[in-house]
Amino acid sequence: MLADEIDAVDWLAIPTPRLHVPRVGRDVPEWFDLRSPAPGLRDLATATDIPAVAAAATYLTSSSILWGHMGAVFPAAVTAAPFLLRITERDYANARDAALSLLSDMLHSAPFDGFNRVGVADGSTPALCCAVAELIRARQDLLLALGKPGRRLLEECSAHWRFEITEVARDGEDQLVLGHLGGRIPESGMAGELQSEGMIVRLGMVAPEYPLDGVSGEACLRIEGAGYEHPCLPGAVMFPAECGEFVH
Repeated sequence: MLADEIDAVDWLAIPTPRLHVPRVGRDVPEWFDLRSPAPGLRDLATATDIPAVAAAATYLTSSSILWGHMGAVFPAAVTAAPFLLRITERDYANARDAALSLLSDMLHSAPFDGFNRVGVADGSTPALCCAVAELIRARQDLLLALGKPGRRLLEECSAHWRFEITEVARDGEDQLVLGHLGGRIPESGMAGELQSEGMIVRLGMVAPEYPLDGVSGEACLRIEGAGYEHPCLPGAVMFPAECGEFVH
């Protein structure tokens, strides 16, 4: 059962910053630890009325996945995202909408410096928002079936693109890279972040070289001024540089 899987996670083992509360005359600790999201996830997975959904969502936005008052997201969000995606499969629309809203908050909230990346299976360490976006894109069929709310969340993910390089060619001072693109890069381009063999390098402008094939995800990108200083290799991945730099 979903509740058992949620409880099986060692939430306390996931790196999480302690929050600081400026003293303003209240009897509160100056530093405090964020609470496990497990009770909120369990409650949202079983809620059958609006008050129960609201209580669960409020709990989760003041837990170790999100802190709504600060617009902050934490590494446990990447572990919680697959559970929230499964909650969107519920027949109860209010629980579904709350789960979609929490996933959206994960994409738009800022992590704390030092807690802004997570290691994934391919060896890369994307920003939290990009890691969550990849988990969401993996459930594209589910979200499309949800209609407008699901399509809206997928559109929000598009800015958190991921590009896996399969072939590389030089073109003067630039590099042309072929590979698979998840998400969307603006035609005008944007700064990229290259991750290869444990190294993270900020690149210059990354832009589509040819019209993108939105069906297969195959794409050719131009990386300006990276032909010699930062050579790309097949198997390396790129993400938006601004995501890796977006911190509290």
